[in-house]
Amino acid sequence: MKRYWMIMLSLLVLAGLVVAACAPPTPAPAPAEKPAEAKPLKIVVIGKSVHPYWSNVEKGVRAAAKDLGLSDDQVIFWVPQKEDVAAQIQTMETYIAQGVTGIAIAPSDPNALEATMKKAAEAGIFVTTLDTPPVEGSVSLVYIGTDNYSAGVIAGEAMKQLLPEGGKVGIGRGSDTALNALQRTDGFLKAIEGTNIIALEPVNDKEDAATALQLANSVISANPDLAGAFGVYAYNGPAWATAVKEAGKAGEIKIVCFDATTDIINFIKEGVIHATVAQREFDMGYKSVQIIKLMAEKGVEAALAEMGAKNGVIDTGVDVITAANLKDYEAQLDAKGIPHEWTTEGWEPPEDAFEFKME
Repeated sequence: MKRYWMIMLSLLVLAGLVVAACAPPTPAPAPAEKPAEAKPLKIVVIGKSVHPYWSNVEKGVRAAAKDLGLSDDQVIFWVPQKEDVAAQIQTMETYIAQGVTGIAIAPSDPNALEATMKKAAEAGIFVTTLDTPPVEGSVSLVYIGTDNYSAGVIAGEAMKQLLPEGGKVGIGRGSDTALNALQRTDGFLKAIEGTNIIALEPVNDKEDAATALQLANSVISANPDLAGAFGVYAYNGPAWATAVKEAGKAGEIKIVCFDATTDIINFIKEGVIHATVAQREFDMGYKSVQIIKLMAEKGVEAALAEMGAKNGVIDTGVDVITAANLKDYEAQLDAKGIPHEWTTEGWEPPEDAFEFKME
């Protein structure tokens, strides 16, 4: 019996060896996959036209790139020669195809640009807007710029203080579709409601400085009793100022405009432009780069919270500049390290310089 069990045990051991020999070999563990390298960060900021205003935006873009440790190849700034919706669309298409990290655009026509912006968003590109708000319900993750309606109200308040007795006021702007132009105009008109100020129909130069000057001359010629002029875009103020000087009415026709380009500041120093609502375009460019980098690193919600966005807007604010406070404004820029090509050195404001009072 004992011998029987010994034979059976031997047979079982032999069978186990045969099974083991016939079994397929255990596959070796696959080598760990090398993690995919993150795509290099590339941010594109698209403006609206070649103009000192957009040069200031570019300065902000370049300053942000430097401060954030990004190379010139990683941060691109581009503008068409003049307002050109088709060129903006084509440029966006180019960078969508390249698969850039993010695109910040100032849409000349928000409705026309929205489809291309949506295409970029669907491709995984962070899309933001600056200077000009997008359409309602846009794919733009945030708008960085001026609250244009409120800024227009401020401009209207300045005109009210300059023309307490009222009078005709011309309005020059560069677009009848861009929301910034429309909102600034609406705010201005709201502020002068119930006064004796009569706003003429806005004239549209389609963002061409030469056309803006021609239209300003035409309005002054057709309205010899013109009391004031409102410039909606950065070159509109200088266009009005040049036309007023040519008509020999400097100081007589009160000019309120937007932005703080060198030519506008020089006209303020001359006493031809009385007040300008200065946007913080340097900040627009800077923050556009800053927030896209944050979105790429921390996610959209965290970036918006860190940058203080409210209801999808980062309001960069405005400054009202007159001859009375020009020196103080320059001191503020210098304190922040914001470059400017003009100076008040050797200049003093006249004793009767207009001083804007926020009501």
